[in-house]
Amino acid sequence: MPPPRPSVLSLLLLLLVAVLLPFAAAAAAAAAAKHRPASASSPTAALPASYHRVSWASNLTLLGSASLLPGAAAVALTTPTRDGVGAGRALFSEPVRLLVPSSAAPASFSTRFTFRITPAPTYGDGLAFLLTSSRTFLGASNGFLGLFPSSSSDEGEADLRGVTTVAVEFDTHRDVALRDPDGNHVALDAGSIFSVASANPGVDLRAGVPITAWVEYRAPRRRLSVWLSYSPFRRPAKPALCADADLSGLLRTFMYAGFSASNGNGAALHVVERWTFRTFGFANSSHASPPSEPPAPLNKPLLPHNKPMLLTGNHHNQHHHHHHHHNLLYKVLGGVLGGVVVLVFLIGGSVVWLSRPIRRPSEERMVPSEEKPCGTMSIEVVHAATKGFDSGNVIGVGGSGATVYEGVLQSGSRVAVKRFQAIWPCTKAFVSELAAMLNCPNHPNLVRLAGWCCSKDELVLVYEFMPNGNLDCALHTMGGATLPWEARFRAVLGIASALEYLHDGCDQRILHRDVKSSNVLLDGDFNARLGDFGLARLVSHGGLPHTTQPAGTLGYLAPEYVHSGVATERSDVYSFGVLALEVATGRKPAERGISVIDWVWVLWGRRRLVDAADQRLQGRFVAEEMRRVLLVGLSCVHPDCRKRPGMRRVVKMLDGTASLTLVPDKKPPVMLQTPVNQASSMNSVDTVNTAFYSCR
Repeated sequence: MPPPRPSVLSLLLLLLVAVLLPFAAAAAAAAAAKHRPASASSPTAALPASYHRVSWASNLTLLGSASLLPGAAAVALTTPTRDGVGAGRALFSEPVRLLVPSSAAPASFSTRFTFRITPAPTYGDGLAFLLTSSRTFLGASNGFLGLFPSSSSDEGEADLRGVTTVAVEFDTHRDVALRDPDGNHVALDAGSIFSVASANPGVDLRAGVPITAWVEYRAPRRRLSVWLSYSPFRRPAKPALCADADLSGLLRTFMYAGFSASNGNGAALHVVERWTFRTFGFANSSHASPPSEPPAPLNKPLLPHNKPMLLTGNHHNQHHHHHHHHNLLYKVLGGVLGGVVVLVFLIGGSVVWLSRPIRRPSEERMVPSEEKPCGTMSIEVVHAATKGFDSGNVIGVGGSGATVYEGVLQSGSRVAVKRFQAIWPCTKAFVSELAAMLNCPNHPNLVRLAGWCCSKDELVLVYEFMPNGNLDCALHTMGGATLPWEARFRAVLGIASALEYLHDGCDQRILHRDVKSSNVLLDGDFNARLGDFGLARLVSHGGLPHTTQPAGTLGYLAPEYVHSGVATERSDVYSFGVLALEVATGRKPAERGISVIDWVWVLWGRRRLVDAADQRLQGRFVAEEMRRVLLVGLSCVHPDCRKRPGMRRVVKMLDGTASLTLVPDKKPPVMLQTPVNQASSMNSVDTVNTAFYSCR
């Protein structure tokens, strides 16, 4: 029996109340506002228009070890290990104007941020707030907080030419050579790691708890002040550091603001959780006073402590107040008229909704219900091949949660049957994989689709059977047996050829998005076949897919893909590079906390590249082929995606028909940049002063 329908009259009355009630409340508020003065401290006050709300996920350039924490709630400048670069930076992607060409006086600035330093288990060097003229430079990690190069590094000194840096450091390690007073101090660095002033912060920087810092530079007074507190809401009355310093010689017209940290010989997690920044003192805000308290967290009113007053004097205030109430009245009247229009549409929509037939829950399905089964193979044939999907025939589980069964068709052919659940997101994985397989005809290094079936309760893909399992097992868990070099080299070249075909040889470009050793299957002759297209995406040649949540396997994911969520053929190239290094070295992407990329790159810098070869091969390999695979792997995992070769060139480099790309001796720092909102007026002509805050 269908559920009773609600009364049309009662429904319309509810709609009428719901629409008009907010406008009645607004009108009442407007009337009340006429009898009370405006207050800058009102809890409902809005954020000044001068502030730009920014997001960690879309407005930061990350260098070195810096990364976003899950949910983009904060940025981690270092990892709690001694692996990798050991230093990291996070810079606001747009440069901040600090000078006006027509004026010799620099801008004043203020910033507030909350940070925490967590030992793991020891402490690193600390972190720093900085203004720098370079968006790409990253300094040394051994006591230099990633701010400046090591004094012993000629290469680093060359990289620093033309780069100016001003930093406020929060140091957690005493380095006598750098004239540190102790292992818990705040200091000002003006163009050098040797601080011009330092002081006790008044808090324990190594406590592992959130600490809020306020930094303010008054250009007319040539004075920089720093306050620190365990409370994010109450700035101490007395600054921990007050330094008389003229920074005009170091500040450029445009500079990048952000944070830097390093671990040195320790291991700690340096995290910045929220951040507010503002410049002031330019001509277009001569009447504005700087905020001694930046915007509060999002659950508090987002207002500076002292709201900038653009008009002064009682006459101006009353005139502004009078026009404010007129504007509010117009807004209320406009809202009521708009509500009437919305009400008309709601009434029309409700009539349509009430007149539609009621669908039973059983009709709401993500897959065909009443339609006839479709595909190239009947479900009865699949049932017979797998003995009714007998659990004894299960040979694996796909990355999308699909169960893989071994089966035998009536013709005697062995097949692998991939069975998806008819629920989301398994349905999505089935559609993605089927679309990819139907858009790429047979290639010798792709697993061949033998058939498929889509019925009321079953979503099935049938592949040819791969008797020798996958490359991951062959490399790491094949009962102690060692895959010979000939098969390894053939596998690397074969998968490169398959990816070239997917990227350039199909009607639509196919991005695999999950290239890894466990998705490379081995046929009876140990030829490699790329499989598992559950995460694949089809895009037009020259186009880009929509931004999504990064998908794939940790260790194989390109850093820019993790950062932006935009998969491209270059992110597939990165995953292939990790796979090539894994095949050549016999090491997993991360083994005992050591990245195979970093490990091979260090050997390359020491001119000992072939020493990275899998020792289980006992030297039974062609040295030139080994060198070629390792160098191609390093070129494919270059931190700058623009410098990675395309798969067509990769194939030619592997088969020796093209010269190898130049690989730097030292792994370059990771530089991530997300496209910035072009509508931002941060540095436009009519808005010289800058103000922004993080969305955390």
